[in-house]
Amino acid sequence: MWQFLESQQPTSNHVAVCRRNLAGPAHETGSPPRKIGTRKAPQRLFRSSTGAADVAIKGRSLERDRLRLSILRSNGATSPAVPPWRDIPVCVIVAHPDDETIGCGAQLTNNATVVVATDGAPRNLADAKAHGYDTACAYAAARAREFRSATRIAGVDETSLIQIGVPDQDAARHIADMARMLASVIAAKGIHCAITHAYEGGHPDHDAVACAVSASCRLLARSGYAVSLYEMPLYRQGANRELHQIFASNEAAPELALFLDADAQARKRQMLACYLTQRHTLSGFAVETERFRPMPRHDFTALPNNGALLYERHDWGLRTGAEWQELAGKALIELDLIEPQV
Repeated sequence: MWQFLESQQPTSNHVAVCRRNLAGPAHETGSPPRKIGTRKAPQRLFRSSTGAADVAIKGRSLERDRLRLSILRSNGATSPAVPPWRDIPVCVIVAHPDDETIGCGAQLTNNATVVVATDGAPRNLADAKAHGYDTACAYAAARAREFRSATRIAGVDETSLIQIGVPDQDAARHIADMARMLASVIAAKGIHCAITHAYEGGHPDHDAVACAVSASCRLLARSGYAVSLYEMPLYRQGANRELHQIFASNEAAPELALFLDADAQARKRQMLACYLTQRHTLSGFAVETERFRPMPRHDFTALPNNGALLYERHDWGLRTGAEWQELAGKALIELDLIEPQV
């Protein structure tokens, strides 16, 4: 049984084993074991601009950003609005290490609490072995280190990082437990604004976390505790290809598209660069904008994205939409949020 971790302190046998494997993958046998409790400073990927050439490059970058901003504004794709979580505590709740950076890396500050539901290590070991790790636990430990490095660049205090530790690709089987746990975390930290995944049929772990976060807010609302909930798109199935960072249509939910200036983009690139194990996957995501909208009252027992599910094309833990509907329905019945079908 898994339990949540705060400040990376082990609270289960699974995590304790992972802590003992922090030395890294098999191909690092020439390196000395890494001591628990020590931290390696994140690599500096961007040096300060001091020379004339650097100034010229920065000038061209700023001019390019202004051009992009004018195009986005002319297309109605960006908004001058101040995000509602500016200068207040916000809880970002995602499925995997790196999802927080892809979706809202520029929004992360020292006011943020970041919760990651899974350990990022599928138990089939395909991803682990592809990156030189013999066990899921060793791969999970590597991804946890990447997560801490990325969020440190954003200024998030390590005491505000929580990893629940659900096995990657298995979140849909733990929706009810995650919802109860998230409700406790949100209430204990006095958080009234949260950001999570859009319900978009991309990765089943993303949809499971979206369902769990929505359920946790509904549970809190029963006791009079209100949370403003926002969702962000990562990826989903389009008509002929995979779409990144674009919402499925929902006319009832206005979209907030935030354009990132040159400094914010550079910082986000630094954060993405921390995820060395995900380098190939992350290359397909843009850093110019981050998109959000108030989470609609989704029916999580109905398939999202008009039934076009990206995970039906991949081996990501769930094979069919029918399996998702069954698991989501059971979780919501267990939480007494929907009536059982007679």
